[in-house]
Amino acid sequence: MIELFLSSVNEEKTILLVGLGAIGSVIYSRLERKEYKVVCLTSEEGSKIIRTRGLVVELVNDQTPSMHTCEVYDELPDKYIFKNVILTAKSWLNKSLASKLLPHLEETASILFFQNGINIEKPFIDMQKGWKLIRTITSHAALREDHNHAIEANLGETRIGGINLNDKEEINFWKGILTEIGIPTVFSQNIEKDIWLKTIVNCSLGSLGAISGLKNGEILKEPSLNALTRRLIEEILPLTPREHMVNFYEAYSLIEKIVEQTSNHKSSMLQDIERGSKTEIETLNGEVVRIAQEMNMKTPVNSALVEIVKKISEENYPRELAILDLRSIY
Repeated sequence: MIELFLSSVNEEKTILLVGLGAIGSVIYSRLERKEYKVVCLTSEEGSKIIRTRGLVVELVNDQTPSMHTCEVYDELPDKYIFKNVILTAKSWLNKSLASKLLPHLEETASILFFQNGINIEKPFIDMQKGWKLIRTITSHAALREDHNHAIEANLGETRIGGINLNDKEEINFWKGILTEIGIPTVFSQNIEKDIWLKTIVNCSLGSLGAISGLKNGEILKEPSLNALTRRLIEEILPLTPREHMVNFYEAYSLIEKIVEQTSNHKSSMLQDIERGSKTEIETLNGEVVRIAQEMNMKTPVNSALVEIVKKISEENYPRELAILDLRSIY
């Protein structure tokens, strides 16, 4: 049985999908509907629930949700080896995932990161393998109603580019898959710049939404939060590499654009808070703080937001007190 499977995992239409949260579930559903062979790796709790109850996904144009029966694991069978991988799990898991996936990836495996944050691919680079690492930057949005139920909220736009390669054929391979399954995707002219711009968006809408409890469309309408968003941008811009030339107008305009596209959507960080899950605050605002420290620069707004979000998510800190803390940095 395993030997037969091994002969199939190297086919182009076979993909290992790591993470079955909201966006992972949506990508699974889109791949499965185009007859891709998808093997899933997720948490022990999630895999048990999905094996028992199936995976329910509602895409933007669905009249009714689709029920999927997934091949899902919390530990991959020893002999499973993959050529193509999509990572949608929370980026703070990447260090452990790089080690966990090591025995299951070909020497030249292609890994598509459908995640948020700066430097999130570093644990995979540190493995010093011949893996091809590709990043996406997206405004594709989804929410999770339950462990086995996801709803696609917005398609948005996805940009794609290589991290450790300039192989257009490899990048085009993934662009073709995403386009085929209905996710509008374009080549990034500067993926590192796009990563920084999207990080500014996530650091703003993610942390402010998590603390305030507001949906994306409500954040900029609140004058004090709008002002704080501008301060966040001004704090992060000096940290961006000069060759990427990120400016205030680009960053604020992208935030406005994503707010318009996802106005009724809760940020993933707010969704994590509401589920009692660990957030990506450390790989977003926390990574900004770390980079600033290396450059001997101060980031008081980001530092304060990291502290407040961590208190909410790790210490059950009341939102009422968190909002008071937030007001103290206006």
